Amino acid sequence: MNNDINPLKPIILITGSSRGIGNYLANYYLNRGFLVVGCSRNDCDINHENYNHIIADLSNEEEILNVFKIIRKEHKRLDIMINNAAINPAILNVAFLPYKTIQNIYAVNVFAPIMFCREAVKLMIRNKFGRIINLGSMATKHEVPGEALYTSTKASINAFTRVLSKEVASSGITVNVVAPSVIDTELSKAINKIALKEVLSRNAIKEYGDLVDVSNTIDYLIKEESKSVTGQIIYLGGV
Repeated sequence: MNNDINPLKPIILITGSSRGIGNYLANYYLNRGFLVVGCSRNDCDINHENYNHIIADLSNEEEILNVFKIIRKEHKRLDIMINNAAINPAILNVAFLPYKTIQNIYAVNVFAPIMFCREAVKLMIRNKFGRIINLGSMATKHEVPGEALYTSTKASINAFTRVLSKEVASSGITVNVVAPSVIDTELSKAINKIALKEVLSRNAIKEYGDLVDVSNTIDYLIKEESKSVTGQIIYLGGV
């Protein structure tokens, strides 16, 4: 690992690291020599000397704050924050959405990332350096019927990211969205395969995306030399 982020091992926080994209990214950055802090509602199968897993309910403010309490105590800094955790519990016409479902998805997909960004910025400002990556979705471009709720949460994160990037730019912090194409994860498995194929047909690249696409894009964004790239929403797959 070169020293273009920090003379010490870079510290990266990844939400939703127990499975899917988050689990892949945690392993990927461990292999690159990072110190990785992961968190999710469930335990994680990663066993590595540079990995610290924190079990946290991301719909609970106190448990989110506890994640940062641990980071401040053990590391005293944070270089990179990846807001990956998200849920999509219901593919339903708006007329049939239970209020509890609306509350739950906004708690995890919107309120939690905002809280994580808020607390991450407080740590990053100390060192005048930080990279925040929020995971987005091609749903905000394709506007698929039955996904109004999920799409609205990802659109909220897009808007939040663009404004936050302007608030923290003078502190050496960049904030961007990476929106993957459909990747074969537990989240995508819950979606109707015919509907997925139809949505993918709208992309320039009509096949499923690859996890390497995500890490490759994040690698570019977190480089010190990428300091002018901020407030961007990067769609993968030719959305």
